[in-house]
Formats: sequence, structure tokens, C-alpha cells
Amino acid sequence: MAEPEAAARTGPASAAGPVPSRLRWLHLLVLLCLAGVGVAAGSAVFVVHDLGHWGEVQACVALVDLPPDGGQTAGLLGRGDEYDRCAAGFETTRELSLLGGVAVVSALAGAAVLLDGLSARRAAWRRVRRRPADEWAAAVVRERFDHWCDLLGLGHRRPRLVVAPIGVPQAYTTALPYGRPLVVVPAAQAYGRRDLLDLVLLHELAHVRARDVAWASATWWTGWLTLPVLLAAVMPALVRPGPLTRSHALTLPVTALLAAATLLLRAAVLRRREHAADRFAVDRADLRDALTNAAGDDDGRRPPRWAPGRLLARHPTGPERVRALDRDLHWEDGFTVAVVAGLGAMFTFQAMVRLSLSAPVLRGSAGDLALAVAALLWALLVVPLWSRRPASARRRWARVLGSGLGLAGGYVLPSYGATSSVYGVFLASFHPGAFALMLPALTGVGALAVGFAETLARAPTGIRRRMALATTVLAVAILLTAVLTTATLLVFGHWAWHSGPIDRALWSTPGTPARLSLLAVPVAALLLAAVARPARPGPPAAGSRRPGQLVVSVLLAGGTAVCAGVAATDLLAARTAGGDAFYLLFLRWWLCAAAGWSVATIVLLARGVRGTGVAWLAGATATAVAGVVQFGRDVLGGTGRSASHLLSFLERPAWLLTGALLFSLPLVLLLRELWTGWVRPEGLRLPPGGAGQAPVPVAAWVRQSRAGRPSWPVPVAAAAMTVAVTGVVALGWTAPVTGRAGDWDLLRSARVEPAAPDDGRRRPAALDPGRPLDRATIDAALAEARRSLPPGWTPAAGVGTFEVVDPAQVRPRSCAEPLAAESRAERTPVVDGTVTVAVPADTLPPLGASLRLRVTSYPSPDAAARVLVVARTAVADCPRWSVPSPLADGGSSHRWVLAMPRADLPYDSFRIRITESSTVGGLPAVVGGARVVVAVGRTVLSAEIAQGVPFRDQLTPKEKILLDDLAVVGTRLVVHALDS
Repeated sequence: MAEPEAAARTGPASAAGPVPSRLRWLHLLVLLCLAGVGVAAGSAVFVVHDLGHWGEVQACVALVDLPPDGGQTAGLLGRGDEYDRCAAGFETTRELSLLGGVAVVSALAGAAVLLDGLSARRAAWRRVRRRPADEWAAAVVRERFDHWCDLLGLGHRRPRLVVAPIGVPQAYTTALPYGRPLVVVPAAQAYGRRDLLDLVLLHELAHVRARDVAWASATWWTGWLTLPVLLAAVMPALVRPGPLTRSHALTLPVTALLAAATLLLRAAVLRRREHAADRFAVDRADLRDALTNAAGDDDGRRPPRWAPGRLLARHPTGPERVRALDRDLHWEDGFTVAVVAGLGAMFTFQAMVRLSLSAPVLRGSAGDLALAVAALLWALLVVPLWSRRPASARRRWARVLGSGLGLAGGYVLPSYGATSSVYGVFLASFHPGAFALMLPALTGVGALAVGFAETLARAPTGIRRRMALATTVLAVAILLTAVLTTATLLVFGHWAWHSGPIDRALWSTPGTPARLSLLAVPVAALLLAAVARPARPGPPAAGSRRPGQLVVSVLLAGGTAVCAGVAATDLLAARTAGGDAFYLLFLRWWLCAAAGWSVATIVLLARGVRGTGVAWLAGATATAVAGVVQFGRDVLGGTGRSASHLLSFLERPAWLLTGALLFSLPLVLLLRELWTGWVRPEGLRLPPGGAGQAPVPVAAWVRQSRAGRPSWPVPVAAAAMTVAVTGVVALGWTAPVTGRAGDWDLLRSARVEPAAPDDGRRRPAALDPGRPLDRATIDAALAEARRSLPPGWTPAAGVGTFEVVDPAQVRPRSCAEPLAAESRAERTPVVDGTVTVAVPADTLPPLGASLRLRVTSYPSPDAAARVLVVARTAVADCPRWSVPSPLADGGSSHRWVLAMPRADLPYDSFRIRITESSTVGGLPAVVGGARVVVAVGRTVLSAEIAQGVPFRDQLTPKEKILLDDLAVVGTRLVVHALDS
């Protein structure tokens, strides 16, 4: 045994050195996965014990004559509040049950950490009291421990040391939450090589400096807690499968996958933690040889022979620890974690919105608040994680793509414990389209976050970097909130109007988060530029542009864009003379945004992802200058002197620039990567050296190759590109993106709540009820009413409702004359239009239904009023009759009508319920429906719905009420279309 003094090794002379990797966010991710399993357990308790009293909800719904499971249908009928009142207690209890599952498993994890820390401390001190370690060995260990604590600067955070007696197999560190850690080192380490002792001490002190001992304990206990919680979630399917709901049945497979992911991620994080501590110890005192020697004696650990065992191993073996020194262990900031972070943030948003549905006080602002919280969580997770170290190009793109996929997917997919996304009604049949539209914008947000993080990774540590990090996180969160808020507005607008022009107008409308982002992002970029580490003096690296040349290019491009925009304004005015004045103003805003986009693109192509902040700042500055120049042009022309006009030229172009940069940022950066990675290196090959010739340095060769090159091509090319971009906008070639004339007129005339009940006041349909309508006006009104229906209700040409029959074939004959009079009144010389849509079977099972909307313009108001009078007379004189039916047994079916109370409409109306029954092949069949007719001056509006049900001779009362209400809704849509 060598003497301690002879074997002593001297550590580094200064405390400066690498900082151990802190994996706190990964530990948090593991605990969140455990919380997700707890959600399933809470759902199981809720379903099995019927905590929501589903029977009472159904009884309340039956009393108000609503479909039993028709929350969405009730909203379509304008009676969503009634259904919400019946289901309020149910939904509140359900959400509380889910939150209770999260709270219980979180409390269990906290209790496990606390008990684990207390028991470990008690066991360590008990061993010391029973069998104290040798004083010499304790002194050696304590001397080296104090030495390393002093060098690492562990002052008030210095842990306590316990030298355990011989028999303790290995060193370990334990801690209570917010308490001083306890490092336990076996006394046997003092009798071995001193470098092995240093390796053990530095390894444990790395855990202390990472401040994740309690987090690691919680992660370790997560594996033990996951299995019983998963069993509690699955138990209803094994014991009482009858009460299972569709929601819980869909939750079970997701829960199983989440539990498996929890176990795998837990093992990976714990192994990664050990590798990080080894790397810290090796880099700190050059202990690679000591780790290699210790790898042969790893306490008997052997790698598992089966693959699941290797994936679930919580501690690496000795050879794995040595091999890990030469591997990149930074997998936690790549594609997978970026996707999971985006999904987690958006699922948090959906959970908050669902929970707020039972709180009427927060219902109005719940969506915006939930989006802001989710965006802040995402920014708090990814920006600090990505700013820890510079990343390779491959890892940067993994972060960018992972962010876009996670955020967009989490928005449109159902959240955990749900069967549809929180806006599933509005996303019906639009999920792929919404995902495809949101993915580029959210990928652009991820690219901006990556660019800011790359700049932070190269900034010096200190208070300025922490301030820049906080500002960057806030700016990215605000920008993400603005994008998601605008996307939500687009989802609602697309559901209501299904209009591309209105979608463009809504995207171009900045809300409060958008206005905040217009200031927050440039401020963060400016602060990053101020705190970034300055470049080392010396010649420019290979492939880089001279700073002066870039500045000249930016200034020339910006000035050219401003001048071209002012010149193009006259061209735009000539093209839109006598047309849409707002369209001209809107295109001028786009010209200002085009100036900023051109400047930002030039900076991005020159500097790549590290110049994202500078590019954004330069683009915003160019846009602001262009807006001020355009405002000055109006002032000199004698118009637009108000401050609001100046604000519009600063705010609107800045938001348009933000959208253009978000959509184009990934593409521009990709072009930059392709150019620098594939094209440019081929032109920078060094000249072959002959025998005896010294190699030419790359930087020197680049300077020699550029010595005779002129400096004007790059600025001139930048100016030419700017003129091209401005010309494309001015000529209207970007109309699918920048908009067309009339977009804003459509938005202003759109109806926000087309199916809302009327307030009883009289409205002039089509501005003049006495004016006859032409065919174009009728078709436009029907098309507008059609857009307000759900997108799944597709037009069905040739599909009828209740067929019109010849009165001569009606039996009894006494009904022939009333029906003939009704037919003659409807056939007065008219101009009419009809649209028929097919209601899908999932809305009205089992076969769906058909809805017909009709607008008819009569020669006079008296002729239109006569239609209602004759219809009322026909129902009173002949409520039942038979009509020919070739498919029915006996060749006829029986039809009867029932006059219903007047609908809640602002004009004179008539409403009936129709039932037609027959037998086909000896089996009953029934067609039920309703018709509403409204007279507005000389115009008659009607809606008729018919639903066929085989093997039954009549509809249920609930089905009849639903058809009555749908007919009223259809009529109201047509009335609103004319009133618009």
C-alpha cells in the first residue's frame, strides 16, 4: 500500500472549469409522464364510482328535450348553455378527478423522496455509530474532500461528509428537498490509489453541484410508483368493464405506452446523470486513467443480456462509463425532447381550457390565458436547454423540426385523457389542413428560438447573460402566444365562413399578443447583440463575408427597398383607382414588410442561424423606416396626418413582416446550410502542393483568392433582389398570400354568430323587403347560408326531402283542392333558388338526413303572403292523406302534418311537422321532418329537413324536437344571409 502523501495528486490551481450538466428538466419530464399515468388513474376512479352522476345529467337533458350525448348538437341549435348547465357538475367533477390523480401521484413521489432521504441519512449515521471508520482513513478522505470542495467553490452549499465503515460497497449522495446534501464515502477508498479516491469524490461532488440529488431520487422512485398507478388505471377494464366510457377506453392504450415511456426515460436519465458526473470528474482532474482502471472493478455489475434489461438499466457498467467519455451525450436537447416539449405544452393548454369550461368567470379569457401559460412553459423549457452549448447543424435542425411538429401536433391532436382536441368541433374535417398551415409558422418560431439560443450559448456568463436569457424566454413566449392566438382565430373563422379571403384578413389582424411581440422580439434581439461574445481579432474565417461588405449590402438593400416601395405606390394607386381603397393601403403595408424581409434575408444568408437576432432587428428597422417614409409621403400629399395613420404604418407592416419571417425563416436557413455545406466548399479546395512545398493555410489562401475580386457584386445583387421582391408584391403576383381586393369587405360583412337567436327586432331583408331579388342575389344568400353549416354537411344534388306529388293522386279526394291551391300559390311567376345538403349519419343516425334551403322572390308582397295563408289553410283542412310510393307495399305511403307554434323569427312564419310512414317488404319505415316558411316582403324563405328511419313506424319525441330545431336553424341562416 502506497503512502497517502506519496500518492497524493494535486488538483487544478483554480476553481474555473467545466460545470456538470444539469438534467433537472429531464427529471421534470419523467415526473410529468408519471403525472400523466395519474390522470388515467383519476379517470378510472371517476368512471367506476360514477362520481359525475351520469344518470342525473341524462335526466336533466331529457327534461329540456336535448339529445342525450349531444353537447355539440346543442351548441349547433343555439342551446349550448342549457346543456352546459346540465353537465356542469359532471364536467367539474371529472376535471377534479383527473387533477386529483395528478395530485396523488405527485404527493406520493414527494413523500417517497422525503422518506428516502431520511432513511438514507439514518442508515448512514447508524452504521457510523455502530462501527466507526478508521481515524486515519477518515482523515485522508476528509482532507481530499475539503480540498475539492474549496477548489469547486462550495461555500454555503458544502455538503456533509460521512466516511462509512468497511462493508459499504460504494459511495453515494443523498439529500432532502432544500437541505444540505450528504456524501457517503466508504473508508476502503482511503486504502487505494489516490486518483481513484479523487474520482469518487469528484463524481459525487458533481451530483452536488448539479443540484439534482432530490430530483434524481424522485426520478428513481417514479419507476416504482408507475406500476401500481398503472394497475389502478387498468383495474376497471379487468374488474368492471361495463361502466367504461369511450373516453377511458381510448385512454388505456395511451396510458400503457406512457408508462413504458416513463420507465425507459427514467432509466436513460439516471444513466445520463452518471455519465455527466464521470465527465465532470475526468475533465476536472484528468482522471481518464483512473476511470479506465476502475472500470474493471464495478461492484460485480454485468450488462444485461436481453435488450429490455439494457434499456431499463439505471446505472451504467464500467466499460459503458469509459466508452461514454468519447460519445456525445447531449441527446436531451435534440429532436425527441423538442417534440415532447411541444406536445406537453399544447396538452397543458388543452387541459387548462377544458378545466375552465366549468368556471364561467374565466370562460371568456380562458383560451388566451391558457395559450400564454403553455407558450411560457415551452419557452422556459427549450430556450435554457438549447442555450447551454453550441450545437451542430444536424442538432439545430432536429430542434427546429421537432418544435414545429410537437407544437402543431399538440394543438390539433386530442390531449391526454380526451377523445378530441379542445377545439375539435371547429377542426372537424379540417385537422390536416390546420396542421399543414400551422406547421410552417410554428417551425419558424422554433427556428427563432434556436437562433436566439445559439447566440446565448456563445455569450459570456454573468448577470448580463441571465438578463438576456430572461428577456429571450419572454420574447419567444409572447411570439408563440401571438401565433397560436392568431391560429385559433383562423380556426374559428374557417369554421364559420370557409372563406380563403376571410382567412387572409384574419391572419393579417394583429391582436394584443401580436402587438406585444412586435416590441418584445426586437428588444430581445438587441439585448442579445449587446451581450454576445465579440469575435476574436484576426482574419475572417473561410467562407465568411467581410463585415463592411455585409453592412453596405444591408444599407443598400434597405434604401433600395424604401425607394422602390414609394415608387410602386403610384403603380398600385393606378391599378386600384376607383376600387378598394383599403386594398391599396394594405398593399402599401406589404411593401413596407417586403423591405424588412429583404434586409433580414440578406443577413440570414450571410450569417446563418447565429445571425437570426440581428436579421430580425435589421428587418424590423427597415420596415419601420419604410413605414415612416410612406407616412411622410401621405403627409406631403395632404392626407393621413393623424397619429393613428402613422401607427398603422408601423404596426401592420411589422406584423406582416413577422408572419413572412416565420414562414420563410426555416427555408432561408436551409438554403444557407445547403450553400455552405455542399456548394461553397467545392470552390475552396486548396491548390495541390508539390514536393518540398509548405502547406498553404486556409485563411491565407482565402485572402489571396479574394485579393483581386471586386467588392460590388454582393451589394448589387442584394439591391437587385430587393427590387425583385418589391416588384412581385406591387404587380400582384403574391395575391394568394398578400390578399386581393374585397377581402376586408367580406370580413366586415361576415356574421360572427349566424345561428344565434334573434332579438325580436325587425330587420330589412336585403336592405329593401319590397324589392324583387334576382337570381344572383338568391344564389349568394344560399351560398352564405351553406357556409355557416358544418363542413361535413355536403351538398347533395338530386337528393330530395318530401317529394311533391300531383294533387290528383292524393287520397282522400277532399285533400286534392287544398293541396292544389297551395301548389298554384307557390307556382306564381317567381325567381327562386334551392340548395340541398346531406346531413351525415354520425349527426343524425342511422342513415342521416337531407336539409333543403330555398329562397323565392314573388312578383308582389301579396303573392308572398298568400303562400303562407294557403299553407295554413291546407294544413287545417287536410292534416292526413296518402301519396303514391312505388317502393311501399300497396303502392302508397301515409303522410300527416302537424302545425307547430310560430318560430322565434323576426318575420311572419309558418312551421309544421311532417311524418310519412309505410311498409316495405312487410317491415315498417318512417320519414320524419319539419318545414319552416317565412315571408319577408315579396320574398319567401323556407327550410325543410327529412330523416328516414327503417324498421320503425314513428320517430321518438327527441328526434322530432331535434328536427324541428334544425329546420328553424336552417331558416335563420337564410334570414341572416339576406339581412347581411
